[in-house]
Amino acid sequence: MNESIKIFEPIYAQGQVLSEKAFHPLVLRDNAHAAWREFYILVDMYRKGMHLQQKFTGLASPKFSLKSRIDGSRFLQFVQDNSDADVCLINPFPQLAYFSYNAWMQGEHAHPGLMDRTQLLLDACGIPWNLREAPRQGPDTLCYCNFWAGTASFWESYVGKVLVPIASFLETNSSSEAARAVLEPTVHSDDAPFLPFIAERLFSTYLSLTPGLKIAAYRIEGDDVLDYCVSEFEKDIVRYMQEPIDAADRQTSFPADQVPLMDLFCKLSQKYVRAYFSSNPHPHTGQPIDFERKGEE
Repeated sequence: MNESIKIFEPIYAQGQVLSEKAFHPLVLRDNAHAAWREFYILVDMYRKGMHLQQKFTGLASPKFSLKSRIDGSRFLQFVQDNSDADVCLINPFPQLAYFSYNAWMQGEHAHPGLMDRTQLLLDACGIPWNLREAPRQGPDTLCYCNFWAGTASFWESYVGKVLVPIASFLETNSSSEAARAVLEPTVHSDDAPFLPFIAERLFSTYLSLTPGLKIAAYRIEGDDVLDYCVSEFEKDIVRYMQEPIDAADRQTSFPADQVPLMDLFCKLSQKYVRAYFSSNPHPHTGQPIDFERKGEE
């Protein structure tokens, strides 16, 4: 194995070019599982042994720089600077750490029913996680959009022992209740089933439940967090919650009295998102979201 870093960007459309010149193109000649999004691509990369060809391997969507607000070369340098880590990450939604206890709290408000559907899938796959007991996921473990790069051993333990068993189950039990539950459509800016939003939350869950991992999280702190907010309402929440939540994360045990307020802000934030972006373009898509149509699907 050579000592290198490779982050791949999926190329799935004719004429598509790399968004990040520092990344490597991953041409998807058979995109039969397009609805599964990065989840299936990660599994396919693992099955082909692509994670064994360099020290760090990652996958990032063409919207990496739009969401992360840094370019690919800067993230590659961050990984290089933390070459002793098991996994390096950048969370393109740092504001969510201030009004969601973990990715499942936020996910349940954004995609109602997400937690029960995921728990049904985990139980069916024999993965012994109780999502209702998932711990706090703060800036050190919270990561959306699968923006991470890990060593071969990390891929073996996370992708190989969590994502691959789920994919194998879905491929061979597509008519089961658990499979149908996660492949039904959810509300999002683009048409998508629950599965990809489940998959990206499994990453932070794995990090928070696996002691001994050396995790390098790209730090987005202070006023910089405001730049990632998608609305003025989110900025107001961060300004109110940032200091007490930062203090809470410094404690040995996260104070339970903060959790109900975070849940309330999660709920209000999603109500605002649906009200505002029904008629205003979302910054990640440039278009309004037709929540009513998606809710009927």
